[in-house]
Amino acid sequence: MTAAERLYQLIQSFPESKINEVLQFAEFLQQKQYTFPQLKAIPPGTLTGLRGIAKRLEPAPKDDNLQAEYTEYLTQKYQ
Repeated sequence: MTAAERLYQLIQSFPESKINEVLQFAEFLQQKQYTFPQLKAIPPGTLTGLRGIAKRLEPAPKDDNLQAEYTEYLTQKYQ
């Protein structure tokens, strides 16, 4: 038995008010399916204005400093 047949069988036992709710929901799903916005490509140059927005004011930390900070963090966390 297909899902459509099962649904038809099920709603036959519903009162009219519940059938209307099911119908409204089905129409909502159908509308949602056809009005789903299409993804558009980002035009070239759009992100150019954002370049540098997250740039650090101070120089980037050295690998040795990051490793030491992370080691200290883990040591404190798991003591």
